[in-house]
Parts: sequence; structure tokens; C-alpha cells
Amino acid sequence: MKLKAMGFSTSAVRWFSSYLSDRLQLVDVTGEHSTEAGITCGVPQGSILGPLLFLIYVNDMPGTVKHKLLLYADDSAILVSGKCRHGIENILCSEMAVLSQWLTSNKLSFHLGKTESIHNL
Repeated sequence: MKLKAMGFSTSAVRWFSSYLSDRLQLVDVTGEHSTEAGITCGVPQGSILGPLLFLIYVNDMPGTVKHKLLLYADDSAILVSGKCRHGIENILCSEMAVLSQWLTSNKLSFHLGKTESIHNL
């Protein structure tokens, strides 16, 4: 859906679909392998196309919020300014709620251990 929305041709979308379909994964720890399991979402880790596909996947995320959203690799930052700390906190809460909904819809989530607010007053 995201590739189509960005204007990729039908044949290109089919190629990417074929590339991402019917993939398996397993865990290898010092030569011991888990059983293979099908991959139902995400992009292949360590692949040449993985970073590009991830960027295409999150490309529409900044359009969901009203304030500046910066994306770098798999990190993001919302920039909000104002004169009142309480007002800024309210805006951030609202924007985080919108982002949370977008993340859920796109089968992603916040990394709560890395999520923080930095105030410069």
C-alpha cells in the first residue's frame, strides 16, 4: 500500500512483494539453530534494501503530526516550542497520542526505554 501511495508502478510493487514474501527466519547461537519460522511483517535485517524499505515504510509518519518530526534511521524527534512549559507538555501529549495511533496502525511501537522529553527553558 505504501509503495502504491508513493507512485511505484504495479510491476515494481509486485517485485517488492515477491522479495518480501515467503521468507523464513531462525536463530543461530554458536552453531545451534532454532526451528525456522515464517516472517509476517518487517524487512529483512542486514539486507541491502532493508534501510530503504524501512524509510519508505515510515515516510508518511511526519504527516500525522502538526509539529516538526525529524526522522533519522529508526529514531525520531518531535520539535515543539512555546512560552509555557504546561502548554508544551500538552502539545507533546497530544502529538504522542497521534503518533501512538500511527505506530499501532503500522505494526510498530515506541521504545519506552529510549523515549524522553528534553526541555530547554
